[in-house]
Amino acid sequence: MKSIFLALFLTCSIAVSAQFQERINYEVVAEKATAQATVTEYFSLYCGHCFQFEPLVEDVKSKLKPGTKFEKSHVSYIPRGNPEAQLGMVKSYVIMEEIGGEKEEEIKLYFFNQVHIQSRKIDDVATMKTLFIEKGITKEAIDKYFSDPKITAKAEKMAKEWELKQITNVPTLVVNGKYKVIMNSVKNMEEMMALVNYLVDKK
Repeated sequence: MKSIFLALFLTCSIAVSAQFQERINYEVVAEKATAQATVTEYFSLYCGHCFQFEPLVEDVKSKLKPGTKFEKSHVSYIPRGNPEAQLGMVKSYVIMEEIGGEKEEEIKLYFFNQVHIQSRKIDDVATMKTLFIEKGITKEAIDKYFSDPKITAKAEKMAKEWELKQITNVPTLVVNGKYKVIMNSVKNMEEMMALVNYLVDKK
C-alpha cells in the first residue's frame, strides 16, 4: 500500500513538473536563488491591473507553501516622463512599510483608491504628502519621513530592482529572486499558485 501511494505521489510530481516550462511559464532572471523561499510582487500604485490584483494578495499569501515569505516591490517607471513622481511614489510606499501595521494597509488602499476610483492627479511629492496627512499622519512626521536618508536610500534601491529582474509590466511575481512568472501564461488563480509553488521548490 505504501509503495502505491509513493508511486502516485511521484506520478503527480512529474506531471506538475512537466506542466510548467521555462520561457513559456517563467523566465530565469538571476543566477542564484534567495536563501529563503520568497515571492515578490512587483507593482505600482499607479497601475490599474495592480489595483485589481490587490484584493487577491491575501489569497496568494494563504496558498503559498509554509515558510514562504511574501513581499512587494514598487517599480519606478510609472508615470512615464515624470522622475519626481516615479521616485516619489516608490518613497511613499517605503514610508508606508516604515509606518507598518494596519495603518500601512489603510494608507496603501487610500492611495490606490485616490488614483483609480477618484481619478485624482498625483504627480508630485507635495500631493503625495497631502494624502498621508489626509490619513492622519502629521505634516511634521511626513516631512521627516521624506527627508530621512535611510528611507531615501531604501527607495532608491527599490527603484532599481525591477530593472535587475527584467520587469516589463506589472503586476509580476518573482519567485526566490530568480524566477519571473509569465503572468499571462496561466488561466486562473489555481494555475498561478501551482506555478508559484512549483518555483518555490526550484533552486
